[in-house]
Amino acid sequence: MKFRKFKVKIFSGDTEYGFEYKFSDSLNIIRGDNSSGKSTLVNALIYSIGMEEIIGAKGPKVLPYALKSHFELQNKKINIVESSTIVEVENSKGDIRTFKRAITSNDKNTKLVEVIEGAFLTDNESGKFSSTYTFLHDAGSAQDKELGFFALLEKFIGIELPFVSNNNGGESKLYLQTIFSSIFIEQKRGWTNYIANTPYYPISGLREKIVSFLMDLDNFRNERKLDELKSERNRITSIWSEISTSIKMTLKPLSLSTLGLSGKPLIDFNPELVNVGEGQDNEFKPIQRILFDLVEKIRAIEEREKGNITDQGPELVDNIEKIRSDISELMLLHKMCGDEVRISSSKKRQYQQTLDSVKADLKKNKLTQKVNEFGAEINLKIARNQCPVCLNPLDGTLSPPENESMPMTIEENIRHLENQKMMIESLLNGLDKQIAKEEAAQLKISDELKAKRIELTSFRKEMLSFANTNETDIRRKVSLESRYSSLNEAKKEVESYLEQLESLSKEYQICQSAINEMSKFTNSFNDNKKIELLEKHFRELARKFDYRSAQVRDISIHPTTLIPYLEGLELREYSTDIKSDSSASDFVRLIWAYLISIYKVSYEKSGNQPGILLFDEPAQHSMGLHSVNEMLKELSSLEGLQSIVAASFDQSDAAFKESTEGVQFNLIRLPRKLIQQIQPG
Repeated sequence: MKFRKFKVKIFSGDTEYGFEYKFSDSLNIIRGDNSSGKSTLVNALIYSIGMEEIIGAKGPKVLPYALKSHFELQNKKINIVESSTIVEVENSKGDIRTFKRAITSNDKNTKLVEVIEGAFLTDNESGKFSSTYTFLHDAGSAQDKELGFFALLEKFIGIELPFVSNNNGGESKLYLQTIFSSIFIEQKRGWTNYIANTPYYPISGLREKIVSFLMDLDNFRNERKLDELKSERNRITSIWSEISTSIKMTLKPLSLSTLGLSGKPLIDFNPELVNVGEGQDNEFKPIQRILFDLVEKIRAIEEREKGNITDQGPELVDNIEKIRSDISELMLLHKMCGDEVRISSSKKRQYQQTLDSVKADLKKNKLTQKVNEFGAEINLKIARNQCPVCLNPLDGTLSPPENESMPMTIEENIRHLENQKMMIESLLNGLDKQIAKEEAAQLKISDELKAKRIELTSFRKEMLSFANTNETDIRRKVSLESRYSSLNEAKKEVESYLEQLESLSKEYQICQSAINEMSKFTNSFNDNKKIELLEKHFRELARKFDYRSAQVRDISIHPTTLIPYLEGLELREYSTDIKSDSSASDFVRLIWAYLISIYKVSYEKSGNQPGILLFDEPAQHSMGLHSVNEMLKELSSLEGLQSIVAASFDQSDAAFKESTEGVQFNLIRLPRKLIQQIQPG
């Protein structure tokens, strides 16, 4: 990523004011005396791409009043009617886009960014350029790839920001603002830490994650993968526990239990080793044996019944057979009702998917409406000869050729989608009622089945009038048959559950093996090589920049935190007198060395540093001119890096000359007052 040209436009009445500067591809030095507007230029540049959170807040509040309300020129106060930033940016592929953002405006919200395709400023804001509007600092600006500015910028500069685990147990995106906090170093607080001014996000170890991403370390990707695997393991464990509980709940009413069933996942689970039955340990009786014994007892009773029936009860026998036939028919109807419930439930799922799609389109339309409300006038793609729901082309075959339909406005699209949403929700409501009705019918059949079985029991009692059958046998047979049916159904249900556990066991084995493999090493071989390279560059630059508070050879880069350490402590400016203390100016030298070293590793090892560094007043705390000179030489010599250094050089020509001796750079020399009147043409 490179800045090509930057402009601030300010209008007061019919007069245009502002400033405009061009940047080179390598080192750019912005030289300005105190109160000349140097920080105004830098902060406006940062604001132009939505990174002002690095300065301290969102929106134009971070900018000085001279860009928002009024400024002085030639001892005259000039009130601002409208102001905006325009920045021309080039990516690594050579593509150019221009971003225009309001600072003060009556009709455009400052959350709105106009994206102009091409070199708008280089072509003197003339010619035909296509443009679109995006929004920032609002929900969706980092995710929506069409209308979200941060999502667009992320894609344009060629990086893909990952999601990382956050402090709330969920995931958060590693937002662009966190990455740019290591790239744009502002004057006031930027030199207080290796990576300062990172906007707050509930992400632990954010600094390490930023550096890992910039250097494209494997452990960064591995951590993401490890989090995914652990999440998958938790999912498997949860499902396993639910199934295990379901098995116990199925068996408990039948006074059955299990042997060999674990409540937690096993990598070598064998369903054949899980036994269902009665009793405990040595007195355990498997369910298969229980079922066999029940069948034998029922047969014995039936044999006695056959032998005891007299000639006086043939009609009763026919009634019993009819009841049995009715029971079979009711069982079939019960199954059919169950099928209808499943079909209706399937339809409900399909409608729900359609509803989710409509809601997604509705959200998209509302985001576009939000952009319009911020002040943009754009035509929504799905309103131009495309279906607002499925986005398929509309060829107009159902309309007469002479009938030209007018495209819907965004508001009409939203109303149309909301109507569809209401219609589908109505259909879903109807399906819910239908499912409830079908379930009620199924329950009614269940009640009829129960009544028929009671009736069957009554007929068998009547048989006592015509036979010598023992009433106790009849009652016992009904009880045995009911017990057999319940146990058999439970057996089938448990077998189905065990099949699910067997499948989960295989998933668990694969997942746990991957976790074990990834947990063996903190850093990969390639990671260690990159960290060693970072340490090497850091030490070299610390020496080059005259760091003297400790022996450079004793400094190391911590393999986990990726921060310079000395004798087990983070190396920085301390208020105590331990050996790792360094003076304020020496600590700034370390920050130079650290940030530049990260770029060098990224460049040499194809990392994710976007190829730009901005230092605002890097010569903090009376920095020696030799150190500044070496830092500028280093920046100007680095391939692929655009660097911008803004400094006053103690408002001394001699200091500037000594600091830039032997340095190749593009000078942006600010006038005494940054904001000037812009002449027409």
